[in-house]
Amino acid sequence: MDRDRHLADGLPRDGQANARCLPCPRDEKLWRIGRGFVVRDLPWTEEKLRALPPFEFENWAVIALGGIPNKVQVGDLGIDGRIYPVGAMPVAKPVVAKPLVAQPPSAGSSGGAQPGAAVPQGLPHGVPQAVPEQGQLDFMDAWYPIQVKQKDRASRPDIDAFETAMNRAERTKGFFISFAFTDDAMAEVQRHFVKEHKTIVPLTVREILDERIAAKLA
Repeated sequence: MDRDRHLADGLPRDGQANARCLPCPRDEKLWRIGRGFVVRDLPWTEEKLRALPPFEFENWAVIALGGIPNKVQVGDLGIDGRIYPVGAMPVAKPVVAKPLVAQPPSAGSSGGAQPGAAVPQGLPHGVPQAVPEQGQLDFMDAWYPIQVKQKDRASRPDIDAFETAMNRAERTKGFFISFAFTDDAMAEVQRHFVKEHKTIVPLTVREILDERIAAKLA
């Protein structure tokens, strides 16, 4: 009985440390619900990155750039992640509370607030209402789109599609990651800057691995 149970569970029996275990699927969707697994934080090489599933490669590239990957992998409208510049974070400001005002008791009431008692507007039990100052959350709209292509060489049509995504999101700067870029793609990046005054920063996987992207992120 014990032997059958161990074999069914995929667990090693006594003296069999190398017994076969049931396979655990490598899948992002299963990982998000607590099943399966994904690879994280390994010493990467270009060869290993080329072999990754597309969604894992996109996540690696966006996170390596300091961005936040999109939760939706399909229908992302040409944007795989967002990066928020440090300078967009607001300086901490004091929270403004609404003033307390005196309210007379209603006619015929036996309890409640005493005449002239200070009662906060809009809230019971004397709790002051905290209201964020106008513009305090404006930094949430200060972000740059990231596009990732797991291709040997991103081409001009790839850049054209990213330009469309940037225009749709009303962004004037974005980052494009690939293993390399064709001459036509680089020419389109330059044309887009000169004609449209919008910046696309091309980044290669090798530049990210060699940590040579600081100047381009500025």
